[in-house]
Amino acid sequence: MLVRLLWKPLPESWPQVAPRRPAGLRGLVIRIRGKAAGMSRDDDVERRMRRGAMQAIVRESFQQTVAEQDGEHRGPAVFAEAWKARLSAVLAQESVEVTGWGEIVIAELDTDLGWSLYEAASRARAEAIARAVGTPGRRREADDGPTVSYEFSIAAGEEGSLGRVRYAICEPCGVGLLKKISFSPEWQCCGFGTLALRELETRHPGLTWYTTGQYAHAQGFYQRYRRRSTSPWTADQRACPHFDSLSATASAG
Repeated sequence: MLVRLLWKPLPESWPQVAPRRPAGLRGLVIRIRGKAAGMSRDDDVERRMRRGAMQAIVRESFQQTVAEQDGEHRGPAVFAEAWKARLSAVLAQESVEVTGWGEIVIAELDTDLGWSLYEAASRARAEAIARAVGTPGRRREADDGPTVSYEFSIAAGEEGSLGRVRYAICEPCGVGLLKKISFSPEWQCCGFGTLALRELETRHPGLTWYTTGQYAHAQGFYQRYRRRSTSPWTADQRACPHFDSLSATASAG
């Protein structure tokens, strides 16, 4: 829904507004005929352009807020407020430059549409985060020795896959290696990393887990998670000799 609202052309019927009670059937027919006669093809095209321009403004405000995530690390609620504040600042201007559209004059647009779009897209993002679950795992290519590699996604309904988790296990040594967790930028800082690690522990209980390729730049996250987890997570970067060949390629995977 988030992608459809921000990137797909908006249907003419969106957002649906409850119609006013007609003064009578005859009056209703007269008004409908008058509107139909007064709306030329050029008017229709211009209206679609204005709606598309407002959608582009809301979308670019979203993308700019996403671009700040590497430094800000905003959780879902704080992200929504930051996006709202950015959109409000943009709509308060007389005009704004939007990628692919050039200069857009705000007074010529329907700002109510912009706020309706923000509310719907923000709600869709929050609902996707709440519904996110791990998909069934699938075995990847054959590994050397006793190690077995798997992959699963974190997905949410019609949003599809929000990220991917790759890992391997060595049952003889009782060790699991997290090779990579990857999420698209718009779904970072949504709690999916924690969800992914809990999925690993649930699917393979009793293993000692570690990671190599992502440990350096996410060390704080893994340390905090280890303190809260009932499963053992070790900082040892050579917890299982059978993973030596996998560890060498983990960061590039």
